[in-house]
Amino acid sequence: MKIIDVHIHVGHRFEWTDRAKEVWMDTGPYVPEIFDKNERQLPQEYGDVIKREGVFGGILIPEYSPLTAGVMPFERALEIHKCHPEFIPIANLNPNYHADLMLEFENQLKNGAKGLKIHSIHGLFYANDRKLYPVYEKCQKEGLPVMFHAGTTLFKGAKMRYADPYTFDDVISDFPDMKIILCHGGRGFWYQIAEFMVKSYKNVYIDISGLPPKNLLGYFPSMRRFSHKYIFGSDFPGVPGILKNYEAIGKLLQDNDAMDLIGFKNAYELFGFWK
Repeated sequence: MKIIDVHIHVGHRFEWTDRAKEVWMDTGPYVPEIFDKNERQLPQEYGDVIKREGVFGGILIPEYSPLTAGVMPFERALEIHKCHPEFIPIANLNPNYHADLMLEFENQLKNGAKGLKIHSIHGLFYANDRKLYPVYEKCQKEGLPVMFHAGTTLFKGAKMRYADPYTFDDVISDFPDMKIILCHGGRGFWYQIAEFMVKSYKNVYIDISGLPPKNLLGYFPSMRRFSHKYIFGSDFPGVPGILKNYEAIGKLLQDNDAMDLIGFKNAYELFGFWK
């Protein structure tokens, strides 16, 4: 069994907002092991704890959302990556935070980013904001995966209109060769739309992080048949257990080939873990 976790959040605990810590981070068991007494992340322990769950590699996600989640800069992902090279950092951009999006993206790529995360519902912008289109062009040209938070959130100050699935549809249509991952698969109200996009577009995938494993076939009835379009993620550290979730999905699907794709192969190919 090999597991790749494509949804690992990073950052010192004090960089997250109080609401984010209360409703998300503290719901998991990991906080005491991965932060010191001053709430600074412990890069070596961060990776050790995740690997203890059987994880082969993963995607480290920074965030720049000062009004909702907090600012967990790209450097936090790098700190962990330096201790654990099998955990890959990706970039994060916010048009309301970064004055020059392309310059910031280039800087993060230069420092090791292997993809991009767009968190529009926390950053209070639309995924189809034209300011982002040159960045998407570069991602499409260079084969860099782009992850979108697709669904609701409980963080104070976030606005659901910025997670409107039709804004993602614009990006999918305008960049048909860009690898797109819908994180949380439309969590809340838009599961059917996310599943339709996965079934209809060759370049669209769903990351199942932040979803109760027991409900996945209710959300995505075609998940077994389209297992080549789903990828495993935990939403660490706000998860009851990485291995616990993985094993629950395996019991639900009862399909070893599907689990091999969802838990490992799809992410391995999408993010280029062999490079």
